[in-house]
Amino acid sequence: MTGFGKSRWEGDQATISCEIKALNGRYFEADIRLPRYLGEMDALIRKKLGEMLERGTVSVSYSIRWEDTRPPEERVQVNLEVAQSHYAAMKKISDSLSIPMNDPLRDIIRVPDVINTGDKEVPEELKSKVLEVTLEAATQLNEFRITEGRATGEKLKELVKSISDDLTIIEHEEDNRREALRERVYGNVLEHVKESNIDENRLEQEILLYLDKWDIAEEKQRLGQHIKYFNETLDKEPTGRKLNFISQEMGREMNTLGVKSNYFLMQERVVQMKEKLEQIKEQVLNIV
Repeated sequence: MTGFGKSRWEGDQATISCEIKALNGRYFEADIRLPRYLGEMDALIRKKLGEMLERGTVSVSYSIRWEDTRPPEERVQVNLEVAQSHYAAMKKISDSLSIPMNDPLRDIIRVPDVINTGDKEVPEELKSKVLEVTLEAATQLNEFRITEGRATGEKLKELVKSISDDLTIIEHEEDNRREALRERVYGNVLEHVKESNIDENRLEQEILLYLDKWDIAEEKQRLGQHIKYFNETLDKEPTGRKLNFISQEMGREMNTLGVKSNYFLMQERVVQMKEKLEQIKEQVLNIV
């Protein structure tokens, strides 16, 4: 979901540009840096961007040059009443405590509301253009995402294909694993029991129970089904959330495979599969 979009509009009285940057994220989060006099538009812009972009951590910045048509005397306003009140209070404190007043003007002009530039009256046309430029930048960002998404899809298919190949190798090792487990059971029995005292039928039953306990056929089948479903979802119109859920299910089956296989060659292959799965989870974050 990383991406970048930029749009610009120039008119007789204003020039507006907007840049939107997006990073990966499970949810939609927006940092919208509007000028103070356009603060009322924050909620509307946030809603529109959420509908268009759906997910990701988004940073929206603006550069707005707007010709101020107000007369010069209206651009800066001085509140003499507030200034006089503060001066009277400062003088009273100075006289009461016998402390000289040093440069009171410097202190008074720092008081909020003594000097301000006044609120601009923003015409509706300008607000409409700000929204229009924002949505154009978001459209560019989505186009960037689509291009990046194609490359991401190809990478995901490669990783899933590699996991599928690993699963095939694990299936080919099944006979060797069962034989190794059987020999391990016999070896442990013979180490502690005399060969003449062994009940062959009972021992064979115990070995079958032991092998059944560590059977991984269902895990292999379910993992294969998850891989198939992942590919089907990729070939349709993929959604990042669905692919993320499928990858989580794949991870559960891999964990169980690693534990129940009890065979180093398989466990080694499972570790490689889990490494590729982590790459898949990272790439899935790039898909809305």
